[in-house]
Amino acid sequence: MRVAVIFFVIATLAAGLFQERLKVSINFSLNKANLIAGYDSMGPERRMEAVSKLKTHKPYDYYYNHDTVDMLYLLKLKELSILKWGVTVFFVLIHLGLGLFLIKMLDLSIVRWFVLAYIFSFASAALVYGAGWVVGVDSYSLARRVVGFLQSPLPVIVLVIVNKLDVNYRKNV
Repeated sequence: MRVAVIFFVIATLAAGLFQERLKVSINFSLNKANLIAGYDSMGPERRMEAVSKLKTHKPYDYYYNHDTVDMLYLLKLKELSILKWGVTVFFVLIHLGLGLFLIKMLDLSIVRWFVLAYIFSFASAALVYGAGWVVGVDSYSLARRVVGFLQSPLPVIVLVIVNKLDVNYRKNV
């Protein structure tokens, strides 16, 4: 069990670091590409050159303190946007899988609740985002926070703690 928890922690940290690096690069590329006229008609080298001209050295700005993933310059704006959403779903599934692994290794009977919580939370975020888009209200940041929660180890940690508290409570009653 101890090995499983150590594996979970290491895998979660690795996934989080990779996720952060990739998402910051995608968001930076999308942000800067939207400022460049004719970005989609440029080749990868010209895109990289045009974006690098927009970079300023701001030590306090997170975007500017990282190199971008060069392969992103191969993609057009629409492809970058699709990649952003695809990466989001991918990391939700990665953290769902890591959570299921931990639950299985701890031999807890909360798999159903865990999966239902993920489905409900993701569907709620999608509904909030979609409803906001339909009525013209910016609901992206709320939906992003919910999905960001799902892209972390927090959901499984919360459910494991609640489960342990519940088991201890039932033993003492």
